[in-house]
Amino acid sequence: MKQFILLLFASLSVLLVQAQARNPVQVQASQQEERDKPLNLQRDEDVSIYPNPSNGVFTVSVSNLRASEVKLSIMNVIGNEIYSETLAGADAGVSKTVDLNRFAKGLYYVKLEADKFSTVRRVVVK
Repeated sequence: MKQFILLLFASLSVLLVQAQARNPVQVQASQQEERDKPLNLQRDEDVSIYPNPSNGVFTVSVSNLRASEVKLSIMNVIGNEIYSETLAGADAGVSKTVDLNRFAKGLYYVKLEADKFSTVRRVVVK
C-alpha cells in the first residue's frame, strides 16, 4: 500500500514523501520547487504589507507596477486559499485593505501575481 503526503512549505516548495509498507519500511523523498515567474519589480520595497503584525486588518500595496491586473490571494499556514481577488492595475501601483478578523489569529501568506511577476509575503494576525 502506498501513501502520499503532500506538504506545502512557506517557500511554496512541494515535498512529496512516498512510504511503502515493507519490512523494513522504505521512504523516498523528492523535492519539486515551484518556479516563480520573472519579477517585474525593481526593488523589494515595491511590495509592502502594513501594519505587520496586524490586528486582522492590513493593507497590501504594490508600486511601480506595469500590469493591467493583479491577482491577490491569501492562504492560511497549511496552504488553503481563504481570500482571492483580482485588482485592476495601474502604472503607479495598486493598494488593497484586507480584513481577516473572521479568521483565526496566526500566520498567513499573501500571494501577488501579475503578467510578469509573482511574489509571496508573510503577514501575522494577532
